[in-house]
Amino acid sequence: MIATILPSSTTFHAVDYNERKVSEGVAELLEMKNFGFIGQIDSYTPDQLKQYLTKYTYRHNQRIKSPQFHLAISCRGDEYSYEQLLDIAHQYLKEMGYGEEGQPLLIYAHHDTDNHHLHIVTSRVAPDGHKIDDHHERVHSQEVINRIMGENQQQRASEAVKNAFDYKFDTLNQFRAILESSGYECYEKDGNLCIKRDGHVIDTLLLTTIQQHLQTFEPDERRRKQLRAILLKYRDMTADKEELRQLMKQKFGVDLVFHGSKDKPYGYTIIDHQNKTVLKGGDVLKLKDLLQFQPKAERLHRLDEFIDAMLEDNPDLTTRELNRMLRRQFGTHISKGRIAYGDDFIDLKDYQLQALKANDLKAWMNAHPELEHQSSVSHGHNTESSRQQQSDSRHLRKPTISKEGSRDQNREWEVGHNTRYNDIDDEQQLKR
Repeated sequence: MIATILPSSTTFHAVDYNERKVSEGVAELLEMKNFGFIGQIDSYTPDQLKQYLTKYTYRHNQRIKSPQFHLAISCRGDEYSYEQLLDIAHQYLKEMGYGEEGQPLLIYAHHDTDNHHLHIVTSRVAPDGHKIDDHHERVHSQEVINRIMGENQQQRASEAVKNAFDYKFDTLNQFRAILESSGYECYEKDGNLCIKRDGHVIDTLLLTTIQQHLQTFEPDERRRKQLRAILLKYRDMTADKEELRQLMKQKFGVDLVFHGSKDKPYGYTIIDHQNKTVLKGGDVLKLKDLLQFQPKAERLHRLDEFIDAMLEDNPDLTTRELNRMLRRQFGTHISKGRIAYGDDFIDLKDYQLQALKANDLKAWMNAHPELEHQSSVSHGHNTESSRQQQSDSRHLRKPTISKEGSRDQNREWEVGHNTRYNDIDDEQQLKR
């Protein structure tokens, strides 16, 4: 876990940075606290947030020159969920002096790297007017994060071990793979399994205890075929084993643990979290077949299949959500109903475009229920047809993206249903 204090500012420019990430679809505002009525009724703009932070600061303390406090908290990969990171952030802010009642606070989740991370923006002035202590700030910050993580690590390791014993496994290495899928390193020493994270051994377990839980079992043949079909399908939609590993975990709750060096693994293990079963990877799909990834140029020709698959998995998928997946898997995005790739563009299929537009509209209306209510009151005498026309004309306008903040869902109008893509081994069945 890393907590990085970013540069201060007189203008709270960190708000612009984070809101720009939101408008690009690679970040979202998780929490806004103590900003008065801003964002409570209508959308907000970045300028409103900056103005509020500035007025709050100089109303309480006019002597401070660079009032912005901007922090990034990140973990390795997805070992902590964003909800867990948010809890850690609150503990951190309280110990650093930024957790007092009335302190304005913005917390953003960023999705533009492989590591889960948050950005936090607030003022260096406390609600009672004193400047929050920044003496040896970076040293103090590291001490605080170490203390917080020290308290959490032991408990998390104990929970991980307890959870691992709920799985079916028939070798010690498979048990180790379960823990490794949760971000731990394991090695044997003096009859114990040492469990390590961030360079420190945080728990040990007798090997005899693990051996007592070994069991012989026959993997479900239908499940094995399903896993094979999904691995083959998504192998052709990802660039390398790391992208495939992340996609399998996020979409299906299946971990792939590779053994050997990073560039030349000699084998892999499949952790099926849905069925709490551990399988030898080669029994499902041989490693050499699994690693037959296609070049990026060839993968772009499979974008239609990828978009269809995502829409089938989530019929309510919005453009914003799809763009996040496209950036991660293909390094591209949808703009104005087309897929951008360098200087070239690939047109979306009509049914894809219409599905995404309908989902974007639905998401926007769900985010603004008060407008639907106003429509029903003010046009109660109209026929159903005219009400629908008026509602459509009101909602089917593209917003000015540059001036809207992260609560404006309209950005998804840049796109764009899918009724096909039935594999023999359907991944919806895999999830069951």
